[in-house]
Amino acid sequence: MDRAGPPPKHKVEALKAVAKNAGVNKAQLQQICSVNGLPKTGNKPDLVKRLVDAIQQCVARADSITFNRFYSSFETIVPWFDRFVENTGLHQPSNPQPPPIQQTAVYAPVPSSGNASNSYAMASYGVANGSYNAPKSAPTQGSWYNQQRHEFQFKSSVFYDILYRIGEVKECERMSSAMAQHRQTVSIKLRISDHHQLSNVGNDPSLKIMMYCAAAKSGIQDIAFPYQSELKVNGGDVKANLRGLKNKPGSTRPVDITELLRLRPNSYVNSIDFTYALTREVSPYYLVLYLCKTPTIEDLVAKITKKIRAESVVTEISNKANDPDVVATSQVLSLKCPLSYMRLSKPCRGLSCSHIQCFDATSYLQLQEQGPQWLCPICNKSVPFDQLAIDEYAKGILDATPKSVEQVTIEPTGKWIEPGADKVTLPDSAEASFVDDDDLYVSEVLTAANNDFSTPGRSTTGASTTLIGTPMNGSTGGTPSLARSSNNNNNKRSAPEVIDLTLSDDDEPPRPAKRPNYGGGSGMNHTYYGSNS
Repeated sequence: MDRAGPPPKHKVEALKAVAKNAGVNKAQLQQICSVNGLPKTGNKPDLVKRLVDAIQQCVARADSITFNRFYSSFETIVPWFDRFVENTGLHQPSNPQPPPIQQTAVYAPVPSSGNASNSYAMASYGVANGSYNAPKSAPTQGSWYNQQRHEFQFKSSVFYDILYRIGEVKECERMSSAMAQHRQTVSIKLRISDHHQLSNVGNDPSLKIMMYCAAAKSGIQDIAFPYQSELKVNGGDVKANLRGLKNKPGSTRPVDITELLRLRPNSYVNSIDFTYALTREVSPYYLVLYLCKTPTIEDLVAKITKKIRAESVVTEISNKANDPDVVATSQVLSLKCPLSYMRLSKPCRGLSCSHIQCFDATSYLQLQEQGPQWLCPICNKSVPFDQLAIDEYAKGILDATPKSVEQVTIEPTGKWIEPGADKVTLPDSAEASFVDDDDLYVSEVLTAANNDFSTPGRSTTGASTTLIGTPMNGSTGGTPSLARSSNNNNNKRSAPEVIDLTLSDDDEPPRPAKRPNYGGGSGMNHTYYGSNS
């Protein structure tokens, strides 16, 4: 079978470097394995080992056809593959290397019998047997980060602008089988007087000395510390999150150690100790110190110059309302930030967001500084810093409403209404329309001082009685019709009492107790239902 010869060596090295790079996530590794007919089970180290072994088999069999299939799958699935190969120089293996720079030669080992824990001591410091030797030549003015030669770079961030690399990269070696159950420490000695770029750190609060760590020694890297690690500066523990957010690569921040360093006197030797634990299956990590410039959140908010015009928002709302497949109704726009639950100050959203709800720019940037994910808190779309824009429609509402207003109603036409602005109240005269003619009313107490309301066949004077009747037809407040006895005909029976069966026992007032009344000199007892006035 013709395999077309061995694959090029520089491509083999590039493919292995990308496979081991921490920037490749598990899902991408599984997809690469699936495309090339390899099992996609297991955790990330298993997938990496499987791909590296397959690449080595292609080299051993001189099978460039299968290797090219691997190479193409990496190019397709890993979006930064070409940039990684170009930055590392693996696409041009024949080019001569630039001459080494004395202060920035990467991983220059220093012979030392007293520093057995790490054979890659800093070339500029020459730590041996506890002694400290200053660099032989100081870096020239302008020897900044971009002019130094090194094999890897960290992803850029709006929160940290790397200015200068302090010393050399320190390798956190994998542990051998003899020390698999122990921890290892990498020590760095730092004296401010050895780096004139650090002379203004104490005076400028925006200048910070920060520790970075990478999981690979080439290409563009995320900040990643070993899972089990701790950092001490001058014997004091550094309280920092070295892991970032769970299952969120790229969310780890560099560690600011400025406050724990002794900057005065500038000849003081600061001790930085990084303790870690690495198994044999995990690749080495690489530790480095940088001088960074850190802008404030207010400065970053001021840099948001893109705007979403109010007219475009109104047009967008109207277009959605005119959609025949959508029932247009009013919607509520909250004036509170979903992150801080405070009233919006700088209403902001991503250019790709389709909603009109905004979040506060200050709160959003503070959240990203703690753990950079750059996701919209409302729709979860990617919103990097350069995609943030101030919403002028929401800003106009905030400027026109008092601070006590927390939300407004947005009409389908794009017009907004403050809550309570168009409240409808009923006039007092309209209350009568809600009264049913069949409702019962208790009539007023009638005082009949001059009338005679007595039982049939009996004559009684001076009594007043409470009578219950129904209102007249078509009236809500007329005089009730009274059932009363006739004083002229003693042989006739009294009018029958009307009982309303729609009333419940709870609604009916209790009937007054019977009481004897001796009246009129007739010598007979008369019983009344009612109350005496």
